[in-house]
Amino acid sequence: MKCLSIVLLTILLLPSYISAEIDDNFSVEIFDIEAEKVIKIIHKTTEMQTEIEKYVDHITGIYKGLNPVPQSGYMVKIPLNPKIKIDNEWLQSEVDTVIIIIPEDKSPYLLTFDEENLPRVFLFDEDINQLLNELDFDPDEQ
Repeated sequence: MKCLSIVLLTILLLPSYISAEIDDNFSVEIFDIEAEKVIKIIHKTTEMQTEIEKYVDHITGIYKGLNPVPQSGYMVKIPLNPKIKIDNEWLQSEVDTVIIIIPEDKSPYLLTFDEENLPRVFLFDEDINQLLNELDFDPDEQ
């Protein structure tokens, strides 16, 4: 019984220890929507920041669906440092985190939070393959 308690305690505390060791300001998380869990955490690079800046520069509209989170697919959470300024007809704000939503059957879109922490979801016209390569992640192989 004592051995089982130690094993359970280790299993419960290990994830919090690992997450404490990873700096959230520089960690990119890939979340599997259907499995409802983070499947990969990697260190953010300047190339990733540059790719996100391209997406922001190529925003074409606002997402008009009721729920931006699809039934299946992936979400990639990327912290931004420095913050990116968005100045378009839908939003004038600086953002410090974006989430790329990658549905299985649609084009990806961009979830941001403005300075008041309100979510904004945008469509953009830019290929995400360079970002996926940088992440060493292929949604089709998962």
